[in-house]
Amino acid sequence: MLSGIHTTKPRTQRYVDTFVSGAGKGKMYQFRELKELPKEDLTMYGILAGSGEVYKWCEREQRRFYFMDHGYFTNAHDRPHWLRITRGKHCQNILQQRPTDRYEKHFKRPIQSWNKGKKILVLPPTNAIANFFGVTDWLPNTLKILSENTDREIDIREKPYNPTIEIDHVGATVKVDRPTVHKGDINWTDYYATVTYNSNTMVASLTNGVPVFCDPNNSAAAPISETDFSKIETPKYGDRIALFSSLAYNNWTLQEMADGTAWRMLNEG
Repeated sequence: MLSGIHTTKPRTQRYVDTFVSGAGKGKMYQFRELKELPKEDLTMYGILAGSGEVYKWCEREQRRFYFMDHGYFTNAHDRPHWLRITRGKHCQNILQQRPTDRYEKHFKRPIQSWNKGKKILVLPPTNAIANFFGVTDWLPNTLKILSENTDREIDIREKPYNPTIEIDHVGATVKVDRPTVHKGDINWTDYYATVTYNSNTMVASLTNGVPVFCDPNNSAAAPISETDFSKIETPKYGDRIALFSSLAYNNWTLQEMADGTAWRMLNEG
């Protein structure tokens, strides 16, 4: 049986409710009321409001869990509400051999030839992600490595919506809104490479012909991208269709979650 962790927000709670219902109608738990982990498998959306704390709790106790968040190709809040769901980890970080049908039906877009831009685009982790994975020093460390291995111009862009985080009175991570700078649309022809921790902007980067450098564990781009930032002058130019096809098979609509398709696909084989 699959049960869920309550998100405390109606817009995101519907995702957890729907997935749990499609998997067999388990229970819904409030993080603030948990004294121990329930016996059943758990699912959580995102890493705020206690979800991230339960994620880590499951890891410590080696319990099976299903993590969900925005889809690889689209925002979860846009219809038909595509979400990524991964068993036991933050994203699908291995390349699965999958047909191209789901990618071609739902997400296909023109894939540009590999670009010959000059600059490096650096996309730091959000404050919440940096705190969750213990990488609050990612940006200075990354810039140091890059400066030691290239003289290319570096353009740093934080996510347009990037609240700070605090820990509330029961130990849940909560967001605190703050102003952020939005630099406008990315002109991909300017860039030679994208360096990121785990941003899903990697899909746009790869689609537009800009190779990616990323974290080996928490980025879905890792299977076809370089993870050693000291190799900034020798990017990997991997099979983008293979990656996108794999990710399309780890991405489900709200309807597919409701009718059990997502649960079946996650657990078959």
